[in-house]
This record gives sequence, structure tokens and C-alpha cells, in this order.
Amino acid sequence: MLESERSVIFDLDGTIYQNTVFHTDYIHALVANTPFTDWEQDLISLADDVFAGRLLHMNRFYRPGALHAHSCAELIDGLAGQLCPPISYEEAMGKDDLLYLGDAWSVMDLLGLGLGCLDKKRSDELYRQIRRQMEQKGMQGSPRLRQAIIDLQKRTRAVLVSNSYRQTVDEFLRQLGFSGIFQTVCCSARKPYGMIESLRKTDPNLLQDPQNLISIGDHAFNDLMPIAALGGETVWMNPYSGIDPPVCDRSFSTLAELADYLDTI
Repeated sequence: MLESERSVIFDLDGTIYQNTVFHTDYIHALVANTPFTDWEQDLISLADDVFAGRLLHMNRFYRPGALHAHSCAELIDGLAGQLCPPISYEEAMGKDDLLYLGDAWSVMDLLGLGLGCLDKKRSDELYRQIRRQMEQKGMQGSPRLRQAIIDLQKRTRAVLVSNSYRQTVDEFLRQLGFSGIFQTVCCSARKPYGMIESLRKTDPNLLQDPQNLISIGDHAFNDLMPIAALGGETVWMNPYSGIDPPVCDRSFSTLAELADYLDTI
């Protein structure tokens, strides 16, 4: 790789694919066979209000935990009380009890943990269940974005970085119609804590010139902050309106906007 060559780092879920309605299926599955089945519609409304910027604070850190709430209104108050004072990326990297409210999945985690009905095992089970439902309903990739990524790699390097296992990533890309378009794929990346180490293992030369890195993702703590800390550029993908943005160099709402931007690199 030439020292001056740019490298563009892509997140997978929420970045090259967007789904803004999966939370309804997730919440239905989350409260099934729990004391909170009657709360389902209220919890969906709560999540919708978070995504619209009316409740809680996206792109902030929370300290999650069971709240033993007796109503959805009491749950909302309790979740609001779990908001942490502003802390730096470096401080957050040294803590293991925080949750960054960076995407819809993290909102689901905050809700589930607040209800006291979500542990690591159940979280993994729900993730797989909702992924299967997404696939059954049909996941469609953007042909416009697909072509923009292919064209981008004629000029520079594109690297797909995901926390998922390789088999999961391959199936995700197959569903989108994106199989084989990324020349470099980094799986099980352990973002954000292991992101830099994983990139070094993928290619030791990748991080030699950080100012030529561009990281594109929807979860700022996972996808953007590790690269920004090195001096790279960041692009935030956000399909929701009304929420406070993280620190980033650019932001886009749609895959078409992202594709247009890639054409300029």
C-alpha cells in the first residue's frame, strides 16, 4: 500500500445497511414470557421517542442496570437517571460498566437491562432471532452504494470492519447482494476496545498514515472515536432526525448520500 493512499473503513450493520423498524420485533421478543408483556406498545413508543430525540440522549454514555420499575413512566425516569456526566473517549475506554447509546441496538440493550430481563445469553439469543427475522423478511442492499464501493476501490482501499464472526458477515453480505465487493474484511474486531489491534493484524501498514484514514459508521464510540483518536477523518451515518450528533467530520442520513460522498474520494 502506498504511504499516501487513503483507506476507507466501513462498518457493516447500520452503515452499509439500514433498518429503522427492527426494534418493534425486538421489543416484542424481549417482553415475551415476562411480566412486561402488557408494556410492549408503550416500550415501542418509548424507543420511537428516543430515536426522535424526545427522550433520553443518544450519543451519550449511560450506566445501565435493573430499575425494578412498576410502570413504563417509572422506567423512563429511571433510565434518565442512568445518564453519565460527559466523559472523554479515553476515560470511557478505561471503564467496563458503561453503555454508549450510539445506535438502535444499544437502545434495546438499555431498555432490556433496565427491565431486568436481559443478560448476555439472552442478548445473544435475541440478536440471532431478530437477524433471522430480518433475513426472512428480506434484506435488500443498495445497488447505488454497491457500485460506489466497487468504484472506490479502483482509486483507494476499502476495509469492512465488523464485530461479527466471519460466517455471520459473509451471510449478511450475501443477503445484501454485496458478496465479494470488499477486498479487505476484518471480522471479530471487538470494536471499540480491540479495533486498532484488529486493524493492525489485518494489515500492519494500514495505520501508518492515520491522517489518510476515513472511518464510516453509525455508532460513534465503536466506529468513529478509535480512528478520530489517531487523527483520522470520521463520517457518521444517522437515519434518525432530531438526535444530538457526536463529534464527527461529516454526517449523512441515507445510503444514497453516502454513495454520492464516496464518489468524491
